[in-house]
Amino acid sequence: MMKRTTILYLFAFFFVFSCSTDKGDDLLNEDSIVGTWKFTQLNIDNASSPNEIRLANDVIEVLTASGCEILVFEFKSDNTVTAVAKDFTETGRDVNPEGNGLLIECPTNVETSSSTWELDGDQLTFIDENAMEETITIKLDGDTLTIPAEVVNEDNLEGAEAIFTRK
Repeated sequence: MMKRTTILYLFAFFFVFSCSTDKGDDLLNEDSIVGTWKFTQLNIDNASSPNEIRLANDVIEVLTASGCEILVFEFKSDNTVTAVAKDFTETGRDVNPEGNGLLIECPTNVETSSSTWELDGDQLTFIDENAMEETITIKLDGDTLTIPAEVVNEDNLEGAEAIFTRK
């Protein structure tokens, strides 16, 4: 459970992408990522994505449209990062009273974790309190941060991208 939580926060935290050849990547610096980043959407290929990923995308769209902050990272200039994630383990699976599908509510419980971070080009490394490192490839375009979604949920989101927007 602790490993899953750590992975979720690490990011959760920034998903493993293939290296980019964009010239903009060498413009990334640590100041580029400082700020608060809110998970806003899942980028998937609807035609080839498994049903589980399409369902996860539908749930994420409903929750973010209702203002639910599923996952938020705060990257600070002292190279610490705090992740605040909704805890979906206690979320009910109720049916809407109207009988038109599942009732999707934003969880009230949250999990918070902290670690340090380093940015080298498009490689973002998280270092947890046990000195365990995880490096992912990110895409950063102004106020949009893209990471591999399996960092958020390695079991259900492989092949998708998680999109974060600076608050």
